Amino acid sequence: MKNKILNFVVLALILSAMVINNLEGLHPFKMIVNNVAMGILILIGSDHLYRHLKRSKTQ
Repeated sequence: MKNKILNFVVLALILSAMVINNLEGLHPFKMIVNNVAMGILILIGSDHLYRHLKRSKTQ
């Protein structure tokens, strides 16, 4: 269940970034949304890497 929610969040971030990047005249808003989306994706990736390393050490 967690993976489905996580996949939905990643999809929503990517779609919102694509929509906002296509809007004209919102440069500061684009920068904020892109930076937030990138930060969240980095956090998700690092969390997955940490869980993978934690699982591989226990096996």
